[in-house]
Amino acid sequence: MRQTKKLLQELNCRCIRGELPREVKQVAYDSRNVEPGGLFVCIRGSRQDGHAFIREAVERGAVVILTEKGAWKEDNSSQEAAKQQKYCVLETPDTRAALASIARQWFDNPQEKLKIVGVTGTKGKTSTVWMIWKMFTADGKKCGLIGTIEVCYGTWQQTIRNTTPESYELYEILRKMVDQGCQYVVMEVSSQALKLHRVDGIMFEAAVFTNLREDHIGAGEHADFAEYMACKHRLFCQCRIGIFNQDDPYWQEMWRGSSCEKVLTYGFSRQADYCADRVQLLRGSDRLGVQYHLNRYRIGKNQGEMEAASENSWNVVVNAPGKFSIYNSLAAISVAEQYQIPEEAIEKALHTLQVPGRIEMLPVSPRFIVIVDYAHNAMALDALLRTLRDYHPGRIICIFGCGGNRAAERRFQMGEVAGRLADLVVVTTDNPREEDPEKIADEICLGLEAAKGKYGRIPDRGQAIAYGISHAKPGDIVVIAGKGHETYQEINGEKYPMDDRKLAMKCKVW
Repeated sequence: MRQTKKLLQELNCRCIRGELPREVKQVAYDSRNVEPGGLFVCIRGSRQDGHAFIREAVERGAVVILTEKGAWKEDNSSQEAAKQQKYCVLETPDTRAALASIARQWFDNPQEKLKIVGVTGTKGKTSTVWMIWKMFTADGKKCGLIGTIEVCYGTWQQTIRNTTPESYELYEILRKMVDQGCQYVVMEVSSQALKLHRVDGIMFEAAVFTNLREDHIGAGEHADFAEYMACKHRLFCQCRIGIFNQDDPYWQEMWRGSSCEKVLTYGFSRQADYCADRVQLLRGSDRLGVQYHLNRYRIGKNQGEMEAASENSWNVVVNAPGKFSIYNSLAAISVAEQYQIPEEAIEKALHTLQVPGRIEMLPVSPRFIVIVDYAHNAMALDALLRTLRDYHPGRIICIFGCGGNRAAERRFQMGEVAGRLADLVVVTTDNPREEDPEKIADEICLGLEAAKGKYGRIPDRGQAIAYGISHAKPGDIVVIAGKGHETYQEINGEKYPMDDRKLAMKCKVW
């Protein structure tokens, strides 16, 4: 139970029907979850509009309906429902922004009791967040994690539908973490979350920019690259410390006009505050990694001259392959050192690193390497396979499919990339959703044929994985791409248990 005026105190809204009740018992933005005495916030989604469910919300007992300006129409159905119960209608310019404000009040502003680190970018968010979280926990800090893979703090875990939860769920999670003694939170912040006001009201202690590429542009996402970039930029207008990948051409666009009181950069550029050089690729019989020399540079405030003290240099070893692992670890180290995390804890986190479903190496055989990765578009698959090529494997065997209800051109593109960069491709089923998996496979194969790649088709994903592993030879790398950490396969609206890691481990070879 909360006082209604207190919940609405930060909102620009006006009453257009009924009288505002003194209290509400609950807040909901899904009409199916409305309880008697509740406040229902009408949210416009990519598939459904909450304004179409006002009648259901009133019938379930909502006493306050919050609508967007101009969206309310009192039709006969809602009048009929009103005979059974009085309710108030408010209108506001943006109900998503309003939901975030209401959620903050409902959960007593948990963000004010936490030091929150946000990570945004096209690629690398999940791995970077995981690295930071591992470093914090290795140092004994009470740190929560919010990201694509899971939400967790201590022994408490839960899964979420979006990379960044809807604002109501986000503040509920933060409240739970505070109540359990959490002091720090590291979280992925997607461009959609920024666009849809999911993190409104949070002043991030630090925010990381990994990189920016053309992605997430189209129906239900961003209108164009300019909007995509503008949404990413919002994170740096609500943070105190900005940490940027200086090698990315868009880093200054992210920094300009920001609220950052302190700015740090990382990369291979000697202009960066955290600079990597002297890179060595590390390969064992069943492991891949990377080692580099880290220089901590500092920019003189007056003369702008660069200096690097020898005591500020050290060798870093990461239990993950490739250049992108170096970038992610540089970002994580840049954050960790802002919180005085010692080198020992940083090294422990990176030496034992294993991000679920992100270049996750499985102990299937001591003779060859098996990797599960979330690469589910051409850009990610290209980066992954090029990285693995640098380790000079005997062959790369790539097993993947493409999701249904997604852009069809992605299938040709992934097929073309795999055909160019892998020695053998096994085309299988991903999450077909409502589409015909054979049609999806046909479109992948067009790309493979354009690249003159060697491939086969095995629709059953378990059988495809078993085939790929059984045909691996010493020195090969087997890549199972597309689903990563997911533990299900989605077919015609139903999710069936399926985990690439478990399927691979059934095929152990000694």
